[in-house]
Amino acid sequence: MDLVPGYREVRQLGAGRTGRVFLATYQETGAYVAIKYLNATLRRDTEFMERFRSDTHELVEIDDPNVVRLYEYVETPTRAAVVMELVDGVSLRTLLAEHRGISPEAALAVLKSTLLALAAAHERGVAHRDVKPENILVQADGTSRLADFGIVVHAEEPGVPAGSPAYMSPELWTRGLAGPPADLYAAACVLFEAVRGRPPYRAVKDGGEPDVPAVRDGHLAEPVPLEVAPDALRDLLRRGMAKDPVERYASARQFAAELEEDAVAAYGPQWEKRGRRHLGELATLLALRFPLARTERPTAGAALTLRDRVLRIPRLPPHLWVAGATVVAVALTLMLSGGRLPLGPGAILMPPPETTPADPDPEPASEPADAGTPSRTRPAATPRRPSSTPSRAPGSPAPSRTLSGSAPPSPPAPPSPTAPTSAPPRPAAVQAAGIVRWSGTAGAVRVSADGTGPVRLRITFTRRDGEGGPARTVRQETRTLRGSTAYTSDVTNDFGKVSCGERAYAGIVVMTEPAASNGPQVSEAAVDGPPCPTPTPTSRSATPTPLPTPAATEQSLAGTPQRPAASPSGEPSP
Repeated sequence: MDLVPGYREVRQLGAGRTGRVFLATYQETGAYVAIKYLNATLRRDTEFMERFRSDTHELVEIDDPNVVRLYEYVETPTRAAVVMELVDGVSLRTLLAEHRGISPEAALAVLKSTLLALAAAHERGVAHRDVKPENILVQADGTSRLADFGIVVHAEEPGVPAGSPAYMSPELWTRGLAGPPADLYAAACVLFEAVRGRPPYRAVKDGGEPDVPAVRDGHLAEPVPLEVAPDALRDLLRRGMAKDPVERYASARQFAAELEEDAVAAYGPQWEKRGRRHLGELATLLALRFPLARTERPTAGAALTLRDRVLRIPRLPPHLWVAGATVVAVALTLMLSGGRLPLGPGAILMPPPETTPADPDPEPASEPADAGTPSRTRPAATPRRPSSTPSRAPGSPAPSRTLSGSAPPSPPAPPSPTAPTSAPPRPAAVQAAGIVRWSGTAGAVRVSADGTGPVRLRITFTRRDGEGGPARTVRQETRTLRGSTAYTSDVTNDFGKVSCGERAYAGIVVMTEPAASNGPQVSEAAVDGPPCPTPTPTSRSATPTPLPTPAATEQSLAGTPQRPAASPSGEPSP
């Protein structure tokens, strides 16, 4: 059974300390979303639930390209779910786990996006409370989003405040003060880890588990380890990680502004473009881990037509309609613990075949049979701030629901303009993308769409030297396909030389905008280097000199007078 009315669950994306995340579709439009179900521990935390309900009234109003959009919060006597935008990408944690660290420009690009996301929330009185790499999602175009606002749990050790110890500010450790200054401190810790591949303060016990008291002492007393950070980042880290909150930046926007100044001074005006390009390359290498990469191709008639979907999609901000670089459906990964993401650029994607999802939070208690249907308040034509979450009258089983201004409205009345003589081609939904063949240097790619409108084909060529070696991007190219519903494109790439006796792997990653329903496609081909030449001895003449026989050797020795070696005093030695 689908536990949030109006949405159909597809499969689980991940699970974490705060709950489980499911990929789902909004039934009226077929658009992909993510739903996060809060776990039982959080639901039993009265203080957390009261604060989170209050925060959701502000979060649903935040419309910022750096923030994973929250669409709905649904609560029943036994369930609490957050419906969110789906980001088709991977977490910064995943990137760092694969590559240990990223370039300073890429790290600054991530931090700038994170700070702008925090600014949008702080200006509405909402603190994130758990900024960390797991909650930063990186997409194939190199942009990033901050997710999981306000969802934070206590550490397993007693006496440790709620949060992630590696990123917790001194005032959190001593007084439990979570607010904008603590968010800025955590963001600076993320910057350090992004370039160094490890948090600024870390300690482990003999068994390998984190030594939380030692980490706490580092945040409280040890100086910021600036000596191992790039010069251009030291001032940002020094102030961002100041022990005293008063000595930090006054706001997230001020932090972002000074970041921009320092980045331009150190790396030039194109620093952010290069940083995002690096992030995009790293994310593309992990395309098979994107939430939509394993989504099955839908059967015919499994979703509304594109025209129906466009007419019925709720009022969304422009950045969710036009993908300047990559159409992305924002899917929260393991960092999001159990909710669904909202309607995003993936709104034009068709949903996968019907599946029966697993219970996101298995517990002995179950929904009462007469739980009723959640009440839903449709937004007015002009977006309004949501009123306080409707309270459930005693004995009434209907759950409460908080909706954002972008919640799906009733379908508008169809307009009646004069029909044009020739309608422009509508955007095409990509039904499937595939790699027909790939030899390592040449191949073919096939794309099928449901219309003749433009489809952007992005091809990334990679190289991996040796078994288990890291893949690196060699070249990227983009093509625009239009005028048909099926395309086959030949691709070639100069892979370069492979050393003698060695083996390398030539890879190809295929992605489309709009995203194909079967997700990114990846293939690799082994390329062997030439055989190494057999070493041959060199000689001074063409005719080799024969080795002397033992007899000749004895004769030579016998016929050669032997003089005694001189002693140190010049006299012959005895």
